[in-house]
Amino acid sequence: MAIIGIIHKYGAAIRDHNLPFAIAPTGASAVLLFAVPSSPLAQPRNVILGHLIAAQMGVFMYELFKHVEVSLEWLPGALAVGLAIFFMGLTNCYHPPAGATAYLAGYFSADVRRVGWWFPLYPVLPVVLIMVSVAIVVNNLVRVYPVYWFTTVHYKHTTESQVQAPKVVTSKEDENDPDSDLTTSKPDTEESSRSSSVDLENEVNSVAGNEEEAQVAWMMARIHELEHELNSLRAHHAHTVDVSHAKTCQPEYLA
Repeated sequence: MAIIGIIHKYGAAIRDHNLPFAIAPTGASAVLLFAVPSSPLAQPRNVILGHLIAAQMGVFMYELFKHVEVSLEWLPGALAVGLAIFFMGLTNCYHPPAGATAYLAGYFSADVRRVGWWFPLYPVLPVVLIMVSVAIVVNNLVRVYPVYWFTTVHYKHTTESQVQAPKVVTSKEDENDPDSDLTTSKPDTEESSRSSSVDLENEVNSVAGNEEEAQVAWMMARIHELEHELNSLRAHHAHTVDVSHAKTCQPEYLA
């Protein structure tokens, strides 16, 4: 956001020609990009295409209703948001802040008046590209971003292709034998997986045993506390009953 503000403030061409650059919906996009970068709504495809589609729908509604009466100026902004949601759904690139881009463009924005049909390409596209580029640099300092570039299916295929079965060679003769993978590798692999599963099961059982012991100890301590509280309540109740009984049994001359 600082980079966008600096360009908007000190850009020579922007200042000389009074062109828009900073747009408000990018603030909402920044929240998704830097706060929840693993969300599908914050991936580059959703951010870029979402804003471009929304901007185009907004400009279209503006041009369609720019000669409408003042009493109907609310209509193009509402229709722009609806169309933006529809086309983002068709392309599977939902990005909630893009709804504000559509409304901004459709609601007779001064920025749209200055640039017209160029609004999706300027200022929306360069601003969005700057935000995504900065998000890639900053987020990768502490986490992985983007989770995927285009679709989740592509991401799934790439991760599965990286998984390969281990190859076990027992001797030099087996190394030259093309059938060795079918004969020796499979039993060894099964034996290693069986031993690893046994180790994992033992570890899980030990952890589970420790957790069960801790839970039992906590429950026993809690039972003792409840018993102590119950005894205190019984003693207090017995004392109250004795006092009230003594008062009712007093002679009339003492009362």
